Amino acid sequence: MPSAPNTQEEPSGSRHASSGSSSSSVYSSQLTARAVSPPAQHISEQSSSQQTRCWKQPHMQKMLRAHTGTLVLVLVTLAVGLLAAHSYFTGQTDRPNCAMSYSRPQYIEQTEFGRSWTRYSAKYKLFLYREGGYDVHNTANRIPILFIPGNAGSHKQVRSIASATATAYVEMLGKSPELLDKGCVGYDFFTLGLNEELTALHGYSIVEQADFVNDAIRYILAQYPRARARYRLPSQTAEFALPESVVVIGHSMGGVVARTAFMLPNHIPGSVQALFTLSTPHNNPTASLEWHVEQIYSQVNQFWRHGFHNGTLDNVSLVSIAGGNLDSMINSDYTYVGNLAPPRNSLSVLSSGINDVWLSQDHQSVLWCAQMARKFASLLIHIMDARQPSQLIPLDQRMDIMRHQLYPAIDYKQSDHIPYERITSLDNYRYIREVEGAVKLYPADMRMLAENSQERRNKARGLHLLPLFGARGHIMQIIYDPWLFSDTVRDYDEPNVQLALLGCNRTSNENVHCKTLSIPTVTKLPLKQDGDDPRVSVHALHYIEYPVKEFAGFSYLGVEVPVKYGSNGFLRAAITEQPQPRSFKLGTTSTSIKIPGNKGALQVRNRVRLDVPETPFVVLNAKIRVRRSPQAALTASPQFAPIVRQSDEERQFESKFWYNPESVDLAIHGRGAYFSADTLSTAPEDDAWTGIYMDFWTDPDFTAEIAIAVSINWYSSLNRLIKRYDMALLALSFVWACLVLAYQLISWNCMGVFPSCLQAIERLIRNGTLAAMLVAAAISPVVQIAVAHLMKSVWSDATLVQWNNLFMGVRGGGFTLVLVPMLVVVMALGFIICQAVALTCICNLGALLIARIERFTGGAVLGESKQPDSSVPVRALLATIMFVAFVSTFVPYQFAFLVIYLAQLIATARTLTTNTTHGAYQLGLLLFWTSSLPYCAPELLVWVRNLSVLWFEDAPADHNLVNVAGYFALRLLASYYMVPRLHSEQSSRIVGWMRIITYACFATALTCAWLLCTRRPYILYSVSNMASMWLAFVHCSVFFLRFSRDYRSKSPTVTSSKCSTASSGSENMSEAEIELNRKLR
Repeated sequence: MPSAPNTQEEPSGSRHASSGSSSSSVYSSQLTARAVSPPAQHISEQSSSQQTRCWKQPHMQKMLRAHTGTLVLVLVTLAVGLLAAHSYFTGQTDRPNCAMSYSRPQYIEQTEFGRSWTRYSAKYKLFLYREGGYDVHNTANRIPILFIPGNAGSHKQVRSIASATATAYVEMLGKSPELLDKGCVGYDFFTLGLNEELTALHGYSIVEQADFVNDAIRYILAQYPRARARYRLPSQTAEFALPESVVVIGHSMGGVVARTAFMLPNHIPGSVQALFTLSTPHNNPTASLEWHVEQIYSQVNQFWRHGFHNGTLDNVSLVSIAGGNLDSMINSDYTYVGNLAPPRNSLSVLSSGINDVWLSQDHQSVLWCAQMARKFASLLIHIMDARQPSQLIPLDQRMDIMRHQLYPAIDYKQSDHIPYERITSLDNYRYIREVEGAVKLYPADMRMLAENSQERRNKARGLHLLPLFGARGHIMQIIYDPWLFSDTVRDYDEPNVQLALLGCNRTSNENVHCKTLSIPTVTKLPLKQDGDDPRVSVHALHYIEYPVKEFAGFSYLGVEVPVKYGSNGFLRAAITEQPQPRSFKLGTTSTSIKIPGNKGALQVRNRVRLDVPETPFVVLNAKIRVRRSPQAALTASPQFAPIVRQSDEERQFESKFWYNPESVDLAIHGRGAYFSADTLSTAPEDDAWTGIYMDFWTDPDFTAEIAIAVSINWYSSLNRLIKRYDMALLALSFVWACLVLAYQLISWNCMGVFPSCLQAIERLIRNGTLAAMLVAAAISPVVQIAVAHLMKSVWSDATLVQWNNLFMGVRGGGFTLVLVPMLVVVMALGFIICQAVALTCICNLGALLIARIERFTGGAVLGESKQPDSSVPVRALLATIMFVAFVSTFVPYQFAFLVIYLAQLIATARTLTTNTTHGAYQLGLLLFWTSSLPYCAPELLVWVRNLSVLWFEDAPADHNLVNVAGYFALRLLASYYMVPRLHSEQSSRIVGWMRIITYACFATALTCAWLLCTRRPYILYSVSNMASMWLAFVHCSVFFLRFSRDYRSKSPTVTSSKCSTASSGSENMSEAEIELNRKLR
């Protein structure tokens, strides 16, 4: 493609002097002909070869110089994109280590659940899961569970959890048959077949599925009166209540569907009292490509926030489990439900911190991961109670059990324990031992203590006493390996060791008066490293931390342990100071930390708080070095290698363990960049971000110092940045497409030259527009924070939330607050350049193909005349009638837009064969419309899938003609006519106002896209439609202005056609000149 004319040149005076009323289109065609056509004297056989040689190299060099900025940005974008892709696949902070789960599934379709129960019977299905070898009856008679698959999910995804639950129940009943009479009757898993719909992208599908869920629950509950009377378990002696509620498990968007079902008219109050969600984005949609999805999220979240205050959801428990760092499908920040439900009813946790799981999981493996399936099965079994109408234990007891199952014990407060007194003496124990300093037990010590007390061999426990003198304000720290108390050590069967803490006073040399204070809750510290066999259960040390203030009035703290011992293991118990977190503020690039520093000796557990902003796209790398103490010179190795844990303290959301690491990556999962409505007013006080907490468990007898060097892991941070701001990339790409088209129109109006897309982009880079955009991106979050701080006491919470959600949202601080928006702006420009290059290549290749076909056929291509004739209005009228008829009845407007876009693509290629100026205009429109394509894809996919099952019911908004009227009108007009020039030489006031409104229209579109569309990118489609509608009006204004007396008397006639006027400057050219021009193009 030849280089375009210099847009800075003013047209020569001779061309204006020839005719005072010459049209703008004639001028532009003359200028184009002058730039493209060589002088006639150079067209000869003697000079043609020389001209071709002179044209090739200098022309290529000139093109490269003219597009230097564009080429640099393309290279930068490609480099960053490749780096981000490589970081995504190889730079994850965690490594997958899930064991595969296996099942013997049987899916029994509920054929009775037909049209008499639900109007969606032709579209959706309900199945009953049965595990081969365990489930005998094909009729449900136990506790009902309903599984809801997520976006494009299948009903078969329930198999791993259902199989693990059936296996765990059979094993539990074999060990404790008496639990059957306590309501432990097992579960019936129902699962929904939802046609694999894209609920993450289509709001109307969410409502339809939620409606179907309520119908399915009504059907399920209706099956149990007959089934419970017909089937009884062999050992069942108690009568169980009929189910009045169903346990619901939702994966991904299935959790949103389940929460939506609560607010629909056909929901049965109390029919769902336990809702478990797996990797569900609760707070915000992952991709806001459709307005209905955003509307549903807003309504559902508002309903749930207020439902716990008005009593609607009092007895509902909401548990959210997310995969964490490995989940690339959704942002795990959005799975936190602490701002949707009070702590009494909800908990949120990442799988990396769940006991006996300790793994990050991707979006699908959270369903089939064997470690997660076993843990989830254990959780379900512990909360069942068929004696209750809800089929579950009471809410408070249920939440306590779930916290105990999912949280590390050190993260939640234990319930108060009422101490009881008992008089103990030497005869009650195998031995009583008073220790100064710390209790240290090893297999040899246990053997010696057992051998020295053979006369009391019938006693199974021993007592170790620690003096409490001067220990007020301290804590008791106990860490031990449970294998110490196991006669046989098997790595897949960890012993269940029960220690007891007692407050004691000596009454005589032989008698001890004690109170049993508590059976402490044990925190498991996994000894797990990357690369361990996932099929082998993770061995864990046990850690207990108990405040000494509970022992007020006692002289000794007693540790009661079993006497049996194994071949390895250890126990260490000591009274020490309360471990206070030592705060360190992260520097610009790195921070060095030393423990204990100048604050005393190391303890078993040492804490560090990293005072970093809540920046979820930054990954910190901490390199850990342990220095050996001089006293341990003769010790071969410590009792255990360092164990490191990351947590977020009060929020209890993110937790992660490492064993003996040299370095760890600390990834943050906060609340996301955006708030939702009512978040500030309903969020609990302990929900505030306080930094990253790191706990270090080390052997204090071996370790003298822990040195930590914390820095930013830029490589791993890159893929988190792209995942969290993919919607911002779409919004800012539209901003640049808007700027490109606006610059093209300004150049056309002012100088009569319509530059190509790449030329316009190059000018935007060089004239300071890129620099201005970078400055705006840098100061926008700073202005948001400053204004919010000043107006905090004046604005309401809702206003502050809306202000926070402008642009890219505000989360975190420091240089990343400025750096991230600037990087996204540059990436968006590179993205739009890649689009422009791709479209230019496609259209020029299409133009070349059309020209070749035209040369051989000797006529028009695709049945289109090169000039508009009398049949054009007829064809336009017919196209309009067909467009209105199809979109109003059958075809969604998104499909109509796709047809319009493809037609514009073909028209652009056809126009480039004859008129580069008109082709550049059509290519600019094509680039402008490309940003609207992603917002049509979800509806099109759902529509096609619905057609495959003969479902013809669509959302009413999908047939709104206004949503595509602007694109359709501009497509019809731009195919035949160049956009009229609204230049300042025309003295008409009407033209002046139209020019001002055109620029204001694009300025409004830019502002809207900049401030609102990163959070709600679906607005971009309507913004583009409205801008296209105005340009169509500008086209139509030519015909009205022809009859305006003011316009005819004060300004030249503004007319332009598809090809005839554009080529009038070259009418007298010979056929050889025209052929050479085509070759040069």
